[in-house]
Amino acid sequence: MNKTYAPCGYFLWDFWLFAEAGKYHLYHLQAPLKQDAHSRHSAASVGYAVSENLRDWQPRGTVLEASENPADWDSVSIWTGCTIKKDGRYYMFYTSRCRQEVLENGYMGHTQRIGVAWSEDLKLWHKYEYNPVLSVGGSEYYENQAEAYNRHEGCRDPFVILDETGGTYYMFFTARDKRGEPRSRGCIGRARSKDLLNWELLPPAASPHTFVDMEVPTLHRHQGKWYLLFAVKKDWYSPAHQQAILPAKPQTGELYLVADRLDGQFEPMATDNVISGTADGLYTGRIVKDTKEQDVFLAWGVGPDEGFAATEASYRLSLPRRVLYDEQGKMMLEK
Repeated sequence: MNKTYAPCGYFLWDFWLFAEAGKYHLYHLQAPLKQDAHSRHSAASVGYAVSENLRDWQPRGTVLEASENPADWDSVSIWTGCTIKKDGRYYMFYTSRCRQEVLENGYMGHTQRIGVAWSEDLKLWHKYEYNPVLSVGGSEYYENQAEAYNRHEGCRDPFVILDETGGTYYMFFTARDKRGEPRSRGCIGRARSKDLLNWELLPPAASPHTFVDMEVPTLHRHQGKWYLLFAVKKDWYSPAHQQAILPAKPQTGELYLVADRLDGQFEPMATDNVISGTADGLYTGRIVKDTKEQDVFLAWGVGPDEGFAATEASYRLSLPRRVLYDEQGKMMLEK
């Protein structure tokens, strides 16, 4: 087959992957095509597919949906997450919002929170009874709902990874710094845990004060350095940052930062820290090992909701592209 993927009759966008025993397990946001490209966000559930090569995907249906009780914290829709294994059990972290938290303009679900579900087989998932496990309301580090320029409290897109040197799990997530110009507070939040259920908020892993938001963080390691990828849109760049990067232009796509340690501060490796830009038409990418143990990049195709013309690749999972590194460790995609 070797073509872009989406389940029949659905939009596909943000996704995450879990590899085990020669199979890649794909979890992705989805919404029926009867929705338009923008309203899909309030109708999202988590779809599931399996592949042996990151190219040919077998759909396995829907595995996580919003609660039908409007008072529940996860009653609007399910947003981006990640999957990790601990002591023989699988944990899926995910984002959601509550239908009863409504702004004056009618926007439903102004406060984002992170919860978790567990599984024994990667197919049947059970929501943790004490969800949510992470929120930023009242934090000394992160902007709350009342402080936000758009009155949305940012706490979404968790990526959880184990620091094998100390046995601590770190969560990286999309948030906004409590300090700085209101439209330049986008940051990558960080929290830590020993058991995946009880989390301690930490200061941001990266807060450059250059973007409105820094979405869907994901990490991988290469030659002793941790690479933190995140997605931005070209109209999210602050005026000061637009000047700083000249003659380059703001991009819609994937950027990255680096650090020596998971608890370190992530910074740009070079002035040009874009791995996939506007011309690629891709968003919220992930880097994983392919069957040859090479780093490859996958993302989904942007469309009308991101300001792009609709194409056959819009709201579908891309094919993998090999990631290359120069002598200094700077990343680029193979042509």
